[in-house]
Amino acid sequence: MNNLSDLLISKPIPEALLRGLLFTSFTLHLLFVLLTLGTAILALAYFIDSWYGGRAKEPRFGKRMLKTFMAHKSLAVVLGVAPLLLIQVGSTIPFFTAVNLFAPYWLLLVVFLIIAFLSFDAFGHKIYAHRHIHLALGVIALAFLLAVPGIFAAILTAFENPDKWQAIMSGGHRLTGALAVLWLLRYLHVLGAAVVFGAGFHYFFTAEDDTERKSLQKWFVAGILLQLILGILLYGTLPARPGYVIITSLFAGIAAASISLWFVFSAARKGLPLNSKMVLPVLMLVLVSMLLARQFLQDRTLLPLQKRLEANATAYENELKPFERQTLDAYGASLKVVYDSGEIIYAKSCAFCHGAKGDGKGVEAKGLSIPPEDIAAIRTTRGQLYDILKYGVHGSAMPYFIFFDKDKLDSLMDYMDRTYHVLSPPEAVLVSVSKPAMEQANSTYGQACAGCHGMDGKGSKLSQGFKPRPPDFTVYSLSPKRAFEVISNSYPGTMMPAFESLPEEVRWGLVKIVNEKRRQSRALASPGSRLGVESASSRP
Repeated sequence: MNNLSDLLISKPIPEALLRGLLFTSFTLHLLFVLLTLGTAILALAYFIDSWYGGRAKEPRFGKRMLKTFMAHKSLAVVLGVAPLLLIQVGSTIPFFTAVNLFAPYWLLLVVFLIIAFLSFDAFGHKIYAHRHIHLALGVIALAFLLAVPGIFAAILTAFENPDKWQAIMSGGHRLTGALAVLWLLRYLHVLGAAVVFGAGFHYFFTAEDDTERKSLQKWFVAGILLQLILGILLYGTLPARPGYVIITSLFAGIAAASISLWFVFSAARKGLPLNSKMVLPVLMLVLVSMLLARQFLQDRTLLPLQKRLEANATAYENELKPFERQTLDAYGASLKVVYDSGEIIYAKSCAFCHGAKGDGKGVEAKGLSIPPEDIAAIRTTRGQLYDILKYGVHGSAMPYFIFFDKDKLDSLMDYMDRTYHVLSPPEAVLVSVSKPAMEQANSTYGQACAGCHGMDGKGSKLSQGFKPRPPDFTVYSLSPKRAFEVISNSYPGTMMPAFESLPEEVRWGLVKIVNEKRRQSRALASPGSRLGVESASSRP
């Protein structure tokens, strides 16, 4: 963490207001998430009970529940936008780190939601002739829907434990050990809460008779008991003893859950229905108190992290401040540069790759998979060079300069020729090659080289799909020394292999063959003609 040097970005609103808005929006979002999950779980359970519970009846109650599913899930999705935006602003690094630790699952969220929503829509509006098919559709819908809170629980678990980020990444981007247990308990806690809120909602707004209400009371009680058990287990996973504020929030939630149970048992003993004005506020108190406890636990970990990040950012900003004026002046000077000569164009647009000396050793050259060519070793035609500069070399880092007009490109070519002699005739190969070695070189070219370069040196059909394509030897050549180096050691990042296993004399024979194709082309060409111009066929 000490190496972080993030830019210091001012928040658009005060920190306290930001956290308050985040808590409020997340509470509303989670409420409708719980109603959506609870509705889905209960609806499928009532469908199964009506079909396989030994009581032949239509699954009317389950269908009535699913009619509310559309509203719940729509509100859950819409209200989820606000907390996502706020958490990105308030806890940028923890949030995006946690998301990237589980990036594949995060990207699958949309897919899972689409499958779940469409399947539930079909499940609730159409009863298939075969119940097994209909049941399978409902199970698939619920499975994909329940995967969503599982992913969010994993991300929040990572979000709240920055000291475990390295372990999560080293473990194959998975939660292991105590973190896996924590995730499972949180996930089950969410499902238990979903059952409680789903049962409470449908008790007051969907159930039509006492039988349906009594069955929902059982779900309600089971969900509350599950919440209490899981809450105790979650308390045991806390790494340190919580403060009084957290304990107060936890006990408020436990007290509210206990009161809701007392309401249910008391109403059942008296044979009276539950009072919505008493139960619903208590349920909201359970939700708010538990979320407050979770928020305080998050703050205990994340606020010190945020302070360290801000301290690092401030230190980094102070470290850069002495260079601020110098950098701005240099940038302002670069804006005043007029690209009106080949020398300036080369210095500003070419030298960082090809080097100030044209040797292909610019400051950016090491980062390129296909190294820039040594310009001083190139011998080509003006037309070929023009096309390389204007259209670039596909498949390499050589960009196009189509935004420069012809006069500027002519000026650049004149500078390159004046400095590196790129438009000069190809140099003669002065190394002597014996007749047997030359015969072997000719045989090697036909068997190993012509497949890509073509017998005439203009390239073959096979090499037309290469990126970059091999050079057209009739209009583009290298100095004998550079050509020998490429033949011996290959051209990194391209399809050109190394032929270092061949005898040295044979490799020089290949240099003569390649060089001769360019010399023959020059001899056959009429003055001023353009031969074989093809931008994509050149080396970078």
